[in-house]
Amino acid sequence: MTDTIQAQVFKQILQFKAEGKTPVAVMLGHEDWLIFAEQSQVAYTPFGSARRYQPALGGLLLVRVDEMHKTEIVTQSQLDAYVATHQIL
Repeated sequence: MTDTIQAQVFKQILQFKAEGKTPVAVMLGHEDWLIFAEQSQVAYTPFGSARRYQPALGGLLLVRVDEMHKTEIVTQSQLDAYVATHQIL
């Protein structure tokens, strides 16, 4: 049995902290977003602009990104760099 997205994220958070990094956000791609919503029973709106969510995963900002599969913990500088070059939904 594979870990839930929430379990994967908590493992990544622990690893990040062990490396001395400060996690600020979880970026989820479309497929992983749908899996997470199903696993956690978190309701979301597929229409409109309200697509940034707090604090569903480890107290981190939850950001839906324009990719199919992605579950990635990022620092503030990584998030800023991503935002500068990509669309966040």
